[in-house]
Amino acid sequence: MRDIILLKDGWRFGITAAVEGESMPVLPETMETVSIPHVWNKDDPAKTGYCVYQYSFRGEDISGEKVFVEFGAVGEICKVWLNGQYIGTHRGGYSCFRFELTDALCKGENILTVFADNKKYEDSNPFGGDFNRYGGIYRDVTLISTGINHFDLLYSGSSGLEVETHADGTVHARARVVGEGKIVYSLLDGDQTVAQAEACPENPDVLMQITNPHLWNGRKDPYLYTIRGELYVNDVCQDQVSLNCGFRDCKITPDGGFFLNGKHIKINGVAKHQDRDQMGNGPTNAQLDDDMELIMEVGANAVRLSHYQHPQYFYDLCDKNGLLVWAEIPMLGMPDGNKAVVENAKQQMTELILQSKHHPSIFCWGIQNEISMYGESLELYSKTEELNTHTKSLDTSRYTTSANLFSVKFSSQLNFIPDIIGYNVYFGWYHHEMSDYDPFLDQFHTENPQIPLGISEYGVDGNPALHSATPKRKDYSEDFQALFHETVYPKIRSRDFIWGTFVWNMFDFGSALRNEGGTKGKNCKGLVTFDRKLKKDAFYYYKACWSEDAFVHIGGRRFAKRCGEETTVKVYSNQKKVQLYLNGELFRTLAQDGPVFTFEAVPMRLGENTLRAVSGTCEDEIVLTGVTEPEKSYVYVDPNPEYNVRNWFTPEQSEDDLFPADRYSIMVSMKELMADPNVTALLEKEAPEIYEECVSAKLAPIPLLRIINSRRTEFSEDYAKELNKKLRTIKKPV
Repeated sequence: MRDIILLKDGWRFGITAAVEGESMPVLPETMETVSIPHVWNKDDPAKTGYCVYQYSFRGEDISGEKVFVEFGAVGEICKVWLNGQYIGTHRGGYSCFRFELTDALCKGENILTVFADNKKYEDSNPFGGDFNRYGGIYRDVTLISTGINHFDLLYSGSSGLEVETHADGTVHARARVVGEGKIVYSLLDGDQTVAQAEACPENPDVLMQITNPHLWNGRKDPYLYTIRGELYVNDVCQDQVSLNCGFRDCKITPDGGFFLNGKHIKINGVAKHQDRDQMGNGPTNAQLDDDMELIMEVGANAVRLSHYQHPQYFYDLCDKNGLLVWAEIPMLGMPDGNKAVVENAKQQMTELILQSKHHPSIFCWGIQNEISMYGESLELYSKTEELNTHTKSLDTSRYTTSANLFSVKFSSQLNFIPDIIGYNVYFGWYHHEMSDYDPFLDQFHTENPQIPLGISEYGVDGNPALHSATPKRKDYSEDFQALFHETVYPKIRSRDFIWGTFVWNMFDFGSALRNEGGTKGKNCKGLVTFDRKLKKDAFYYYKACWSEDAFVHIGGRRFAKRCGEETTVKVYSNQKKVQLYLNGELFRTLAQDGPVFTFEAVPMRLGENTLRAVSGTCEDEIVLTGVTEPEKSYVYVDPNPEYNVRNWFTPEQSEDDLFPADRYSIMVSMKELMADPNVTALLEKEAPEIYEECVSAKLAPIPLLRIINSRRTEFSEDYAKELNKKLRTIKKPV
């Protein structure tokens, strides 16, 4: 039987230089002692680079004839040596992987050396993305020792046991075995064995059947079974693995939406990144429990685990709590001419599926997110089809899906490759208006009636320190975030053909690229803050829409200072009637079918005003302060507004002079600029501050001005003008 040793404390860590091939990393003169999980750049996630870890252990403390090291995840590229002997390399920062150490192991002291590199490479995913590239060994490391005969620990980081279940009670199981022996498969319902089968390593596939299986039925009844594999030699068990599993049927139709076990349900989902304030992408299991508790409280029945493989612990939580899961890989860019990035995507998809396909919560595999950011081409379609086919070859029992940019045309081939489609739509924030959701959704369904359509992302940034009585787009107020969701979600929910939605995002998350709305280094579209301490008003809007737990919540409590003789008060509730008391007296009663009870013309006196909302046994209370002048801290004033090129024009200088068609300028796309070596040389010399970002965006159809604007807190408008002037000296090729 196997032994497992957690390697947690006593690691040595330091920053190092790049390594070539199998060469050992150079150890820094001083190294600090750390515990694993460890994220070295969590306080400055914009940093990328190389680091080295070392761990010492005694060989005589390890039993077994084979020894492996398991990494839960390392960001992003990992190389391993034992006692100076090169062991292997893994490319991909989100999946579990293992290496065998047996041949390099000695009886005395052993030194395990781990090199981690979180820089961006063109042959490794993610190719881009609006989230942080954290570095380090950020999930557990274990030593696993086994006998000669064991379930294959090197099979893409999986348990070595595959299982596929169906609602009719059939179980298809397959084990990968190293060595010899008899494989015994057992299906357990609690402690009771309800099905069993035997096989040999040469022909490991078995089919088991039970009658009237207790179905896994989402949040209502997330019933689980256990599949166990045992390897016997001469009736002695050599190795054993167990996985949770469940029986259920998921069906999605273009007109009817999502059906779980034959019953229609609306996918009310949230999206989630794995990072957390002060933790980077290494949250503890207890913190993941807290995340799940918040998701359950808001009433969601699904989660999109974006944009990469999450820890197995969280997939287990989704199984146990009945959340349907969209699982995906970090395929965020598929430029022409780059075959390696597709091969890496296939590797990461293989790891995701083989490590996770036993989870009944997972209903679809996401093959890409917004890859059209770099433009569409026949090669792009071909590569996407290749990745989709690869995914289906690993698991035929689930849907494949994609998350497309809103700008992907309805007739695009990208919509016809996976089984179901999601669109990331930010009307009313980045572009268009909130009212444009209606024609967008209806037109897609009209033009593509055979394609199941979902909304994979939608949302706006909300800073809970900012407020307005008349919220508007891009004021970053908590009030506009709430208004957006109150306006947009009913448009989506009213259309039965929309199979599901995923709010972007459940939690604020780290993004070193961002500096907007009064916050730096974060994407603030979450319903809950990065530290999980504050639930924004939009959280309670969705709780009122989704949750069955009775509650009332008065919105606008952080908009505590109100100017004027009257104000508007919103109460979120899933009840049918709400009473609002003002300073101890009943102000008004509203009876409606929720979820937003809007009390207009609530009188405000100077000083404190106590408001209490009551519905049956539910109540909530806040205090608002009447003031004579508007509170200036509630209003976001951008200290560095985007450079407005219209202000650059003079009577003597036209747009053609500033941005001539035959020459380069800051209005030319990065894809066109970076294709000219003369331009890249100029940018490297004259704009070193942004050169790395230009290289990262070299295939993007965005103008250079957008990159400069994203760093506008650091550069003056004169900087942009001067760079534009220098670019105009280079003629475009004829």
